[in-house]
Amino acid sequence: MSRLRRTRRLWLAATALLVCAPSALLASSQPPLEYLDEQTAATITVVSQPLMFAYARRELAANARDYATVAAAAVNRGGKINYVVIVYFWSTVDPRLREGSGPAAEPLIVQADDRRISLKLQGHSPREAGIGVAVHAPPGDDVQPNVYSTDLPTLRFISESRRLGLQVESDGTPFTYDVWEDRRAALKAFVRHMNGED
Repeated sequence: MSRLRRTRRLWLAATALLVCAPSALLASSQPPLEYLDEQTAATITVVSQPLMFAYARRELAANARDYATVAAAAVNRGGKINYVVIVYFWSTVDPRLREGSGPAAEPLIVQADDRRISLKLQGHSPREAGIGVAVHAPPGDDVQPNVYSTDLPTLRFISESRRLGLQVESDGTPFTYDVWEDRRAALKAFVRHMNGED
């Protein structure tokens, strides 16, 4: 093999490493949080950062938004693992300016690329799901969590989707929250960890 050919192959290999390294580093730099919940005696694994969605309320003020914090978690009770998604709906809008109620807990649909994933509400208490401590609760006043059941393949599909949205209803009117802070890398790291890939 000529020296020029060998140099070219080394250069291509180095270029490939540089292109792949940032995404690998990003995923590995956001490992999920894992702890033994002293209140429920379950081992909890949760994404290091939740997905954040927002819905602009321009009719009220220039920077007024409603938000949805979406955190995936795994609850391991004696080797039986259940997957949940905990969703908090909250807002920067002054409650006195609001008309109608906030978003309904059901139906909740994740629009991931060409799929509409309907999440099934389990309840409003993470403790009933085995999580005794609030997971990624938003700042400010106490916000009621909504707990939805899910599975690992669904979480994988969401983490690998190019386009994401969260569809909800308020007083019978549907609307969509768009991605506000894209933390799919943390969700990918969670999926990889739970699948034994890290």
